[in-house]
Amino acid sequence: MLKSLRFGMMGFLLLCLAGSLSAQSGPRSYFMVGLGMQFDLAQLGGTITKDGLDSGRPRLDGAGQPVGTPQKAIYAENTLISLKRTTGGAIGGKTNGAMVGGNVNVGYEKEGVFGVPSLFWRINVNYTTKISGGDTTSTVMGYKWLDQEWHYTAWTVPTYLGIKLYNAANDTAVYVGAGVNYFQGWWGVSGTINNPGLQTFAPGILGPGGTLLGDAPNPGVHKENVRFGASGVGLNWLVGAQTKVTDKGHLFFELETILSAGMGVGGVASIGGASALAPWVAYPVVIGGQTYRVGYKIEI
Repeated sequence: MLKSLRFGMMGFLLLCLAGSLSAQSGPRSYFMVGLGMQFDLAQLGGTITKDGLDSGRPRLDGAGQPVGTPQKAIYAENTLISLKRTTGGAIGGKTNGAMVGGNVNVGYEKEGVFGVPSLFWRINVNYTTKISGGDTTSTVMGYKWLDQEWHYTAWTVPTYLGIKLYNAANDTAVYVGAGVNYFQGWWGVSGTINNPGLQTFAPGILGPGGTLLGDAPNPGVHKENVRFGASGVGLNWLVGAQTKVTDKGHLFFELETILSAGMGVGGVASIGGASALAPWVAYPVVIGGQTYRVGYKIEI
């Protein structure tokens, strides 16, 4: 992350030094709106797909004695895929990977900062929410014993000071900018891990003490719904390009990077969740990330 920040700042300073190459007839002001996508929301992709989350309770053998690895609070998708292949589909799994977010962006931009035509400042409001991924289920002979769904919503208000370099025709430009942002957002996970159902379905084979899914949480997790939120101030930068498509309209493409994170505390809703983790759980909340965006600017 720090390496990316250094490269971003270096690029910004180099383009500032080249600002005298910019050629434009005069500063402009824009109202802008954009749509984008952000991948691996909250940087939870590793937890969802390959790591899961261990419980604070030990796994038990048939005699009720601790053995091997801890119980699971969250099952990773690769574990469920492996079980599906191992059992020939008797233990099924539906996986959707990491969360992917949709982003809506509105803002105002002004060129000619400090009397320098190539400099601009900008303020935006971004809203990001999950549009796909983060939904995992598993069945045993058609009986659904696991249902995990992840959620994410965030607002950011980034501000920028940047430099814009136009071509000779003054209708196309590339730009970079950096600044600070205010952020507020949360992620959460909800669902059920029906351990009692596993034990009833195939005692001694499934669930605690069984050959398969012996690391299922005991007691089971029923209708859990925990959220972790954070707010504060972070850093941000962007690179982009715009081109004139109408008399006052400009199409733009950009990559925005936001560095914003905090520690969130959430209260669990189920007895099984409290047993596996704690009544109150602290977890990092990463609001930042990279957004790929396309949009439209209109001169005002």
